[in-house]
Amino acid sequence: MRNPSTPLTPSQQAALKQITQGIDDESESVKQETAVGYIVDGGFEQPEAQSLLEQLLLKGYLYESKHGLKITK
Repeated sequence: MRNPSTPLTPSQQAALKQITQGIDDESESVKQETAVGYIVDGGFEQPEAQSLLEQLLLKGYLYESKHGLKITK
């Protein structure tokens, strides 16, 4: 569940938007490598994209399931 006390920075918002746009159905899961690729497609370098993905996970905007990452609703 998203934590309202941990708002996203503009870069994190952009990264989440890239991931959301890359997924057809928000209930669909995506591999970490794929999610990083979506973020990189948004203009971020690979190391920054990986860091942004980790921050989205830590803040609860994404979560890991046995099938991959999912967007928290």
